[in-house]
Amino acid sequence: MTGSEGNTKRNLEALHGELEAGRLHHAILFHGKSLAALEEGSLSLCRNILGMEPNQCEHPDLFHLRPSGKARTISVESTRELIADLHQSSIHGERKVAILHEADRMRRNSANAFLKTLEEPPRGTYLIMLSTRPYSLLTTIRSRCIQIRIEDARKGTEDSEWEDWLERYADWLKLVTDRAAIRQDRIAPILRANGLILGFQALLASKSEETWESRKATLPEGLEEKEIEAIETGIRKGARTNLLAALEEKTREIIVSASLSKNQEIPGHKLAKAIEALEKTAGLLEVNLKEETALEYFWLTSLRAWAAK
Repeated sequence: MTGSEGNTKRNLEALHGELEAGRLHHAILFHGKSLAALEEGSLSLCRNILGMEPNQCEHPDLFHLRPSGKARTISVESTRELIADLHQSSIHGERKVAILHEADRMRRNSANAFLKTLEEPPRGTYLIMLSTRPYSLLTTIRSRCIQIRIEDARKGTEDSEWEDWLERYADWLKLVTDRAAIRQDRIAPILRANGLILGFQALLASKSEETWESRKATLPEGLEEKEIEAIETGIRKGARTNLLAALEEKTREIIVSASLSKNQEIPGHKLAKAIEALEKTAGLLEVNLKEETALEYFWLTSLRAWAAK
């Protein structure tokens, strides 16, 4: 178990302990990179709060608020519906739980409508907010929650297809950091970059589809089509974000390892520019810039960074 995974386990155990002692705060913000991991952590806590069975996913006193539609927003109307549900008497026991999936997708009017309930919830009500972008939430929302970071302990992107692509990427980095080789052939780095872009797009597509198919099988019954559409979009974007994060990590690893093996100074300024280009690419994809265009931007920008004096 890694340090981050151990921290996640301890954080969840601490919450369960607070519940047993009758001290669990009513508002909890789970945040981390993986929405699936956040949902698993919140469901684990919900089962304890509501006395659910180990594999039970739904309960009459468990409510969900999710983004919907292509814009993947949480509307003020759906927020008010949740608030009305929470003010009803519980069906079993004296507790109710609401999970706000991707809470950062709340519009400002939705967040403001929810704020009073967050400050003064109905008796026996617990509010669990999930976000992969916690700082997109209103400060007034975050400040009223216990914030718990949840890491994804499941296997990441390590597979033969990804490893094969990484080998080609490492070869490309070796080429573009060799200024003598570039002077001899300025076209080869660009052609090989195009091949890497196509391969990376194929990886994105396969990983997104694999993640969505796995998640789709576990969706609760009764979801509206616009909610399913929003979940699918979020899952696919999450898979892309994870792959880009893995690429950032591997870029550092490849450059540092190559420099140490040659007993050379690590080109920190060039590495920083390449990582900055990758992070900007991730931002461009978040605002729905065409995927191929955004990836071309990364490779051409990082090529200029690596080839510079």
